[in-house]
Amino acid sequence: MKALVLKGPYDFSYEERPYPDCPADHVVVRVDAVCICGSDIHAIQGHQPLFSFPRVIGHEVAGTVHQVGEAVTMLSVGDRVCLMPCIPCGSCRACRKGYTNSCSKLQLYGVHRDGGLQEYLAAPAERWLKVPGTSSPQTLSMLEPLTIGAHAVAKLNLQPGDQVLVVGAGPIGVSCALNARTYGAQVVLADTSPQRRAFCKEIFHLEVLDPLRYDYPEILQKITSGNLFDGVIDTTAAKTSMEQDWKWICHGGKIVFVGICNGTLELDGLSFHMREPSLFVTRNSTRQDFERVLQYWQLGFLEPDQFITHTVPFEQADQVLLRWIQPDSGVFKGVVHFTG
Repeated sequence: MKALVLKGPYDFSYEERPYPDCPADHVVVRVDAVCICGSDIHAIQGHQPLFSFPRVIGHEVAGTVHQVGEAVTMLSVGDRVCLMPCIPCGSCRACRKGYTNSCSKLQLYGVHRDGGLQEYLAAPAERWLKVPGTSSPQTLSMLEPLTIGAHAVAKLNLQPGDQVLVVGAGPIGVSCALNARTYGAQVVLADTSPQRRAFCKEIFHLEVLDPLRYDYPEILQKITSGNLFDGVIDTTAAKTSMEQDWKWICHGGKIVFVGICNGTLELDGLSFHMREPSLFVTRNSTRQDFERVLQYWQLGFLEPDQFITHTVPFEQADQVLLRWIQPDSGVFKGVVHFTG
């Protein structure tokens, strides 16, 4: 089979590899589509701190079951599936408490182990979620990014009518915003990019503010009738943004950091404390998040196709992915699709 290997920064190469083994508890899936994530972009650029070369990237994977291990009973050849890419150890304290997404020895397909940019991928059956219906593989590959938003939003314990600010209007920020809407929350985003603001308004019908405007704080006050927000979700990974988020929550409000700041964050301790906020960070997602996204997609509240702006055949991905990561590429979410 053919695999696209990232051998170093900006250095892709196609390789012929043997068809994967299928142990008793595993399933071999013919890969149909792989959505490209921001962490994949960082890996291509050589900026992914958890990453080592060489590696087959891609953890947002959709495919068709091709072979089933003898102990597998929940999946069959021909089933359409998407990958749940977290690989928990199953024995650490976090795993025993059900927090498999934050396992102390967590690995991910496409980061610590080879991922989806190959014709076949073998993984334990429990890592694959069967998806009913006839939607396109591209659509199914977008489910995993939506689960990241679902997991983050769940931290807020939202009630209908709650007001939420999402900082950063990239794919994960929009995922958070749309998931918050499924709880009946009122959502506004903020992003410094005029192109992102226009895209999100046109495609998702979301209100996206410019946080660099001189009157940004006054606008937030006006939107919330002076109450500020019940929850703020920050997807930027930017120190200057994350250190300001507490200013936009109401007393007793909640903050969720989705983006990972590789550095030290500083807060005004007294002012932060006086609001009695709750501060969360979020990592990855769980099967429950996948099941919730699947439910709300089937109900029509989530539309994965809206995210996808670019596609490329697997045979051309080695060159096209290098163009997609350029700042002026115009890519919001790109998908590599496989034929045959």
